[in-house]
Amino acid sequence: MSEGEFERAIEELTGLRERREKGSELYKIANEVFDKSTTETLSYLHRRGWIEHLQGVISTGKEANVFAGVTSEGKKVAVKVYRTYTTEFRRIWEYLAADPRVGYLPKDMRKLVFVWTRREFKNLQRAIKYAVRVPEPKIFRNNILVMEFIGEEGPAPRLKDVERELEPQDLEELYSFTMGVIERLWRRGDMVHGDMSEYNILIWDFPVVIDWSQATVKRNKMSVALLKRDLWNIISYFTRKGVHTEDFNEKLKELLEA
Repeated sequence: MSEGEFERAIEELTGLRERREKGSELYKIANEVFDKSTTETLSYLHRRGWIEHLQGVISTGKEANVFAGVTSEGKKVAVKVYRTYTTEFRRIWEYLAADPRVGYLPKDMRKLVFVWTRREFKNLQRAIKYAVRVPEPKIFRNNILVMEFIGEEGPAPRLKDVERELEPQDLEELYSFTMGVIERLWRRGDMVHGDMSEYNILIWDFPVVIDWSQATVKRNKMSVALLKRDLWNIISYFTRKGVHTEDFNEKLKELLEA
């Protein structure tokens, strides 16, 4: 693929070829994230109808960016694109090396990211199995994960974005919901999310837990540390919001002895 073909492919998939929005956020991020390998993967998913075009940016990060997309059937999807070369290499390698479900780890960073993407897809499937509301995973290939779009015209807001609009009763219900997710994953699913916080809960018709890249199984040697992180994050956050919460140490002991 020549440089010109690569640029045209980006423009076609983002819709920028027609709109010429050269200064838009989507255009700038697309040129940062869509290297040759990623563009070829996007083209593959495009040919199979999973991504007709991308509409805008939902979120950005050091590790990945999430875009709003539309399938060939006109259905909205969320498209998570992991950066094939990321500053998060050490963190990704450590998480994968500790996960007993993962076998041989490639030394090539790009291929390591492919393993990371596949693991998030599997984590989403596992969470659904244990009745946790997450974006339904549709398909993954290499460093791209296509999921259910949570929202209507725009993406559903995070808890952090709407916390000031919520009534005390709403916060109490959200606390019960989130603690219920942590408990159900640990007790029934032998699993832990590992990054549960107000940034990873979407407020929609029913709360939706997102960002499952770091989630792992209980037999992972890191699982207890991740469980502690989840409990601490949630208990601390809701305590600050005036919700009557459980004692961190007592709750941790209860789960570990279950």
